[in-house]
Amino acid sequence: MNNEQITRPQANDEIDLLELFNRMGRGIRNATYWTLNRLLDLLKLLLRKALWIVGFAILGLVFAYLMFTSTRRYYSSEMTAISNSINNTYIVSSINLINDLFKESNFDIAANYLNIDVAKAQQIKSVEAFYTIDMNKDKIPDYTDYEKKYNPKDTSIKRLDTYFVIRLEVFNENVFPQVRDGIKNYIYKNKFVIDNNNERIRQNRILIETLEAEIRKLDSLQKVEYFELPQMQRANSNQMVVLNEKERMLYHEQKLQLEREKLRLEKDLNINSEPITVVQDFTPLSKADNPYSQYAIKWGLLFALLGFAMSIAWQYRKQLWELISKKHY
Repeated sequence: MNNEQITRPQANDEIDLLELFNRMGRGIRNATYWTLNRLLDLLKLLLRKALWIVGFAILGLVFAYLMFTSTRRYYSSEMTAISNSINNTYIVSSINLINDLFKESNFDIAANYLNIDVAKAQQIKSVEAFYTIDMNKDKIPDYTDYEKKYNPKDTSIKRLDTYFVIRLEVFNENVFPQVRDGIKNYIYKNKFVIDNNNERIRQNRILIETLEAEIRKLDSLQKVEYFELPQMQRANSNQMVVLNEKERMLYHEQKLQLEREKLRLEKDLNINSEPITVVQDFTPLSKADNPYSQYAIKWGLLFALLGFAMSIAWQYRKQLWELISKKHY
């Protein structure tokens, strides 16, 4: 009797689990069928409204072409650089001040800053500087903050204070070389940047001289420890017993550390002697950033959606009219 009472709940549990899985299977199957049927209904609806959709899409392409022909083509290029003397905030801010002049169409002052003709300045759409973001804490840029959405409270990423990116957009490719050189000259003419860079070079040279003097001292000390002191001890060994003989030290590690620091400073002077170091220069411009395909995709899709909505409205025009004209009290 007890065995029957024990096995009966187990059998009921197995039946309940089977029923549960069967219901889940039926639910998934029904949901799949329902989704496929709705997709099929949508496809049929699109086919029925194809004339409206295609017609409005063609109108969208025509409108896109009109927009394309009424706007000027512009070309863009970027330069990645490192600020050697100061925090890149100063350089980014100064470049963006130039960009404000172009936004306000103040071409005379912008041309003066860049040392180019006003006619060439009028061919510039924008010149803007951006910060770079480090995601894995290796002090190498992982991406450029074009959207300017960096959050200082986000500890998973860090905005680098050396690397920066300058994006140049021009309407005429022929003015690009002069504008590129003008941007570089504009940075180099900044007195604050130049003074800080000269001071950095002066301090590095002083450090190199100090390191060289310390290295010579270590060489002299090592010479005394290894050669002169043992000779003096051997000369006096016949006359007296040397107690508490000083243990000779090895200076290789200290000397190597000083040599590494000296080489690093010399490399910095040789490679990064300018206020900024160009990591990747502006590339040649060959493709417009606003081609016809960009307008065609945007306006073609918008007009196609508009055509679909208009077809639905036309199909139910009577109901819509009754709904609109009906008085609500």
